[in-house]
Amino acid sequence: MTNATLHPDRQITTPGDQEQHHEENARFRFGPYEEFLKKYLEQEYRFCFFPEINQPKNQIALRHDIDFDTQFALQSAQIESKLGIKATYFFLMRSNFYNLFSPQDLHNVLAIRDLGHHISIHFDPTVYEDFHEGLKWEAALFRQVFRQEVSIISLHRPNTFFQEFDSPIFDIEHTYQAKYFRDIKYFADSTGVWRFGHPFDSQEFLQQHSLHVLIHPVWWMLDGVSNTDKLRTFYSQKVQSLKTDFSNNCIPFRSIHESL
Repeated sequence: MTNATLHPDRQITTPGDQEQHHEENARFRFGPYEEFLKKYLEQEYRFCFFPEINQPKNQIALRHDIDFDTQFALQSAQIESKLGIKATYFFLMRSNFYNLFSPQDLHNVLAIRDLGHHISIHFDPTVYEDFHEGLKWEAALFRQVFRQEVSIISLHRPNTFFQEFDSPIFDIEHTYQAKYFRDIKYFADSTGVWRFGHPFDSQEFLQQHSLHVLIHPVWWMLDGVSNTDKLRTFYSQKVQSLKTDFSNNCIPFRSIHESL
């Protein structure tokens, strides 16, 4: 008689189960952002901007696609600056979550640049019928607002076509070109999980190969065991922020603020 028969509610763990459990835990392994960065420094990585990646080993291009909130981006930028790390921050020019022309968001982006990081466009090509013309327009607007040229962009939620699009767009490089996306190892925390494995578990990291790492600050600046836990917290924060903005700008709303 097996243990499973004696204890039907007890699960027998096989080596395959243990490996799957380890992989699942690794997908959600985030922790303190500062400690995450220190691991690269301990492994003797040098943080570079994308055009500076020119060695097969010991370089890392740290990329941030800002989908939701510029305040989280500023928090991560401050942690990086404290450690002497530089990163590239890509912002949506057309977003339903933040507005680069609002006083607070503009302040946050300029503060990130003042910390020594590179700022640029997180470009959504699906917004335009002609994505070359779309980027031409966004780059001109970015140049006017931030008084700097756009030398490289990242693409927002790229489909297979754009992941395999190896040419510049409107003569501007993007992070999915082969030299940044396939010629060096790529890791991403998109959707709040490590979709291509945790960097520290990889042979590339252990052997100090050059890396391209995409970090979304929203997954690191909020507490929570899972991505959905963090999203619940973020949603609650946005609701409170919206209520505050309504109260500050609409006198009648103040009478119902507390009841909502």
